[in-house]
Amino acid sequence: MERQTFIVLHILAIVTIIGSMLTGFRISLVSQDWLAAISVLLPQGAIHTWHLGFAVGLTLLVIAYTGYSLRAPFRSYPSIYHKIINYLGYISICLIVLSGWAVWANFHSHYARSIHQVAMWLMVSYFVLHAWIYILQKGRGVFGAILPKRLKLMHGAITLCLVILGLFIHTFTVNTSHQLEVQTMADTVFIEIDGKATEAQWQSAPTYTVTTIGGANFDNGSTEVSIKALANQYETYFLISWQDKSKSTNHLPLLKTDNGWQVQENGFYRFDERTFYEDKFAVMLSDGCEIAGDNTYHSGSKPIKNKPKNWHGKGYHASLDGKVRDLWHWKAVRTNDMYLADDNFIGPPSEHLKGKRRYSAGYQADGKESGAYVMNWQWYSSQGVSPKRLPMDPQSHQAVLPWFGSKPYQHQQDTYPIGTLLPSVLYRSNRFEGDRADVRARGEWHDGRWTLELVRKHNTQSKYDIPLQTGTCMWVSAFDHAQIAHTRHIKAIKLRYAL
Repeated sequence: MERQTFIVLHILAIVTIIGSMLTGFRISLVSQDWLAAISVLLPQGAIHTWHLGFAVGLTLLVIAYTGYSLRAPFRSYPSIYHKIINYLGYISICLIVLSGWAVWANFHSHYARSIHQVAMWLMVSYFVLHAWIYILQKGRGVFGAILPKRLKLMHGAITLCLVILGLFIHTFTVNTSHQLEVQTMADTVFIEIDGKATEAQWQSAPTYTVTTIGGANFDNGSTEVSIKALANQYETYFLISWQDKSKSTNHLPLLKTDNGWQVQENGFYRFDERTFYEDKFAVMLSDGCEIAGDNTYHSGSKPIKNKPKNWHGKGYHASLDGKVRDLWHWKAVRTNDMYLADDNFIGPPSEHLKGKRRYSAGYQADGKESGAYVMNWQWYSSQGVSPKRLPMDPQSHQAVLPWFGSKPYQHQQDTYPIGTLLPSVLYRSNRFEGDRADVRARGEWHDGRWTLELVRKHNTQSKYDIPLQTGTCMWVSAFDHAQIAHTRHIKAIKLRYAL
């Protein structure tokens, strides 16, 4: 390999590696708060798509460099120091490429993610150790050493071929998906939505298992999720199970203190509670299959133009293409006793209402005719709150306070002793009715594992719902007593019906 060809590949490698680092740091910041100090330096928006693009580019450069080296190695005579540092670079790049594609393919992604992060820091070390000695030796002349002095038509052709091939591979990989076979059953078969899954049909249904990563409170931020699906002529049933060592139903309880009632929290003020919160599970559906939830996740503190910053700096969910994605949000306290999952959707960014602290961008609830849960306080403040209602029986210990099993709060009747806990969730009625109640669901926790059953009509005719049919793509996320810090996976899971 001639020197000028080596320099061209070297420049392309610098660009792709720096791009991979910057986008990778932004992705890591979602689950690693200590990186917040450099958040202002990182790009925002649909970062996963860019990160995959840089990954494709780096992979092609590794292949091109290896091919050139086997055919006609570039001859140089580095010092022992540079030989050692170069080997560090080679090892780092190989680990980054292999582990990154393993995460993308869901191949031992729990371990691959850890290797990927270690390899990234090795690459940062390589950058520093490799560059500083040249800068010390050559000063400003370092640019003369790393920039090509004369380019040939061949160098432009090599670059153009790599770019075109990279765009083709990126277009293919960004839309690839796993597959879940939906088993057909007779219309006469009855499946009880009770979270127990005792019916024989569940035992014979094929299982797809996906490792989800990057969540709070799970071991190493990861949990395996197994999914089964059944369908008759009218409805689709899902059986979803995931590992969770603890059953968390302690949802933002109100604690009586010397200074009045306080919301027990550890991050709720910035809408990122990770201690006093219920377990949850989310299923997103789309007729598209792009990575990052069909390109609906936008990372950063202000990733959407002309919209407000978010409090936690992690990003927003919104569809900037104008299409709607369906979102089922099961909540262990707020919806489980309703035997429902909260039927929501991800749409275009909503208008920001003045005076409302939390802006949720495209994450919104379907409409409803009646039914609701509300928080059991008048106005939230981190300094203290006034409850809306008190239980009829002061000795009751409930996760949810029913409206008709409680009475309005009056200060003169507040004789509760210091240390008393009250539920923060108040049911106005037993369950939702209308569009928001389209998904029936029930979860049961046993021996460190949640089992969740869900069912919905194939087509609800709602403009906020996605039809369940062959080609519909889904993503799943688990929350371990966390408000927004959920697990995730990259590639979609595409449904395949035999009907």
